[in-house]
Parts: sequence; C-alpha cells; structure tokens
Amino acid sequence: MPFSKYPSLLAMVVLSALMVFVVTAIPGVSADGDDDIPPPPAKEALMYPNLGSHLSDLAEAYEQRSAAQRESAEQAAISSGGSVAVTIRLTANVSDVVQFLQDNGGDPRNVGEDYIEAYVPVSLLGAVSERPGVIRVREISPPQPEFGPITSQGVQAHLSAAWNQAGYSGQGINVGIIDTNFTGFGSLIGTELPAPVGVRCYTDLDRFTSNLADCERGDDDHGTIVAESLVDIAPEVSLYIANPGSFADLQATADWMASQGVTIINHSVS
Repeated sequence: MPFSKYPSLLAMVVLSALMVFVVTAIPGVSADGDDDIPPPPAKEALMYPNLGSHLSDLAEAYEQRSAAQRESAEQAAISSGGSVAVTIRLTANVSDVVQFLQDNGGDPRNVGEDYIEAYVPVSLLGAVSERPGVIRVREISPPQPEFGPITSQGVQAHLSAAWNQAGYSGQGINVGIIDTNFTGFGSLIGTELPAPVGVRCYTDLDRFTSNLADCERGDDDHGTIVAESLVDIAPEVSLYIANPGSFADLQATADWMASQGVTIINHSVS
C-alpha cells in the first residue's frame, strides 16, 4: 500500500516519529519532583534589612563612598540636602529614637505612639534602622491624584439642579477637600469657586500655612477640579482645603477639619 496514495496516513507517521524524537531528546520532569530544573538564585542579603531595598542601597552606596550624601538623598522620593524623608515604625523606645535623631543631625517632625516621620541623613539611615525597637524604615512618597483629570457632569448625573431649586444647596454644610494640590484655585474665587473658609497648606512635613498660595505650587490642579465638581452640585457649601503629604499630616488634617465643624471630607488621593 503506497503512502503516496494515502497522504494523511503518511503525515500521521511522520508526526508520530517527530513526537518520539522530541520526547527522547528533551529532559523531562519526573512525577517524584526529582528533575533537572535548577534552584532559583539566592536572594542577595541587604546590608540593612529594616530599610528595605532602596534605602539600604542608598545607605550602602554612601558608606562605600560610591555616592555623595546629597547625591544619594536626591534619589529618594522626598529629600532635603543630604537627608531623606522617612517613616520609622517602632514597637518601643520612640522617645529614645527621637533623641538619637536630634543628637545626630536628624529632624523628627511627626511623632506618634508607634511611628516617627523625620528627615534622616543618608549617613544615619543604617544606624537608625538598627536602633532598639525599630522594625522598619520606609521612604515617604508624595500623594498622587486618584482619578486623574475630572470633567464635572455631576449636576446632570445627580439631578442636583432640582435639589438646589428645592432649597438643598449645601448651605450651612462644612466640607473638607484633602487633595494633592490646588493650583488655580485663587483665580476661580468669585466665579467658579467660593473663597475657602479654612486653609491648611503644607510646605513640608509638619509645616503648613493658612496661605492659599502655598497650595497652588506647581501645575497640579486636581484638588481645584474636585472643588469645582463639588460646588457645581452644592453651590452653597463652606469649603476647607488641605494638601497633607504624609500619613501623620493626613491624620492631623482630618482632626483639624473635624474641629472646624467639617462633617464631610473628600479624599481622592492615592
């Protein structure tokens, strides 16, 4: 029976031969787990495990003199001179670590029961991470807008015009807006926005003013757009605005707003 008369049969024979070759030529994995797969490479140990990989690398580069202190600090999310903004988490000895920072060029800003937010010189990072009670040290990262640019369609979506005409316009309601920044807010006062009743504009960790201009630095107008969207829906609300940049400053801002009679807070921030 010539194969040429049965091309499909010829193809099946050739395919079977190839499968036998592949199976015998390539090492397989046994059912017992006794195989030829190499183990994963060992994870390189950090010089300072409590710092995490990035801060440990910065500290190590400085100590090995492969980078200057200021140069190392500038690779962090927030820095000042040769210092890095960090959150130090502790299980004990908070006051001792605060004193250690103050005695060695650190600048503690916010202190809680189990954390310290501070500027720490790169040269001091390793030593701080090994103090008794310290369990980890992490960079403070600036907050980011949660939803990006916003186009207000709230009036139509919520039928708020009808509510406004019925007398529900936000009058007597204090609303807080916590966001990344409020660029352009001042230029819209009297047209798109009312003047805020309270302002808490952070210029650094645990450093803030009541000057609206300090919330309008850079080109980030996310908070301004959120405020416009809110006022479109409830045009008679009283606004309180703030741009905290760390966990402790966020907590302090919420406490401040509550003390001012704010009952609603919008926080569209990651």
